[in-house]
Amino acid sequence: MKTARITIVSLAVLLVVSSVFAATTKAPASHGKSVRGTLQKLDEPAKTFSVKARAGQTALEWNAATRVTGGSLKDGETVTVRYMVHDGKNVATSIMIAAPKKS
Repeated sequence: MKTARITIVSLAVLLVVSSVFAATTKAPASHGKSVRGTLQKLDEPAKTFSVKARAGQTALEWNAATRVTGGSLKDGETVTVRYMVHDGKNVATSIMIAAPKKS
């Protein structure tokens, strides 16, 4: 009888603790966002830029882990940027610079 009571109380405590933990756990960061458009407002010292796309303007930043392919960053370049939201900021994971259009 005493063992059954201890087991029931233990299970109740476990249920309460696990539900509190589940309620306070954040959803994982979203990966795989991307934007394609024209690179604007490049600020190399601050490592920030924005991309003007049809849907609007997206402010981004990059860091040492960001892969840049297809050339060097310049205002006016057409780019495809893959990014993730980290601490409320859009951090680029890769920047692909499109080849210039031939005239």
